[in-house]
Amino acid sequence: MNVNIHWEFTDHEEENIDYSRVLYAYLNPESNEILYVGKADYCSVSERMKGKHKEDVFNYIQKEFGLTEISCIVGELSLPKGRKFSSELLSDIESLLIISIQPYANTQNKNSRISRPGLVVTCSGEWPYEDGVFRDE
Repeated sequence: MNVNIHWEFTDHEEENIDYSRVLYAYLNPESNEILYVGKADYCSVSERMKGKHKEDVFNYIQKEFGLTEISCIVGELSLPKGRKFSSELLSDIESLLIISIQPYANTQNKNSRISRPGLVVTCSGEWPYEDGVFRDE
């Protein structure tokens, strides 16, 4: 299955901060390196940015990188015709990206994950890396 993810930068005034059923990533604003990849499934990206878990992520980023601000991109999925969205698919895509790019602030899915053979994820738009194709073997 081929899935395209179109990524766009966001801030607190952008409409896409309120999207759900998407992926998001925190970036170092100086280098555009992805520091964390997450999913917003049953709530919005804005809602996912709050809470104890995200405090820990932000504290880690501040301590390790000396950053007081981060950039955020939101990725909208385009599924093949006839395929329906599922929470499991979103989780599988998130974990494929995490194991592939190894963001510093992610702690899960960095060493192993349940694979979905045949899944090909193509990242486009404001994806910060030259390589934007990820294959699940």
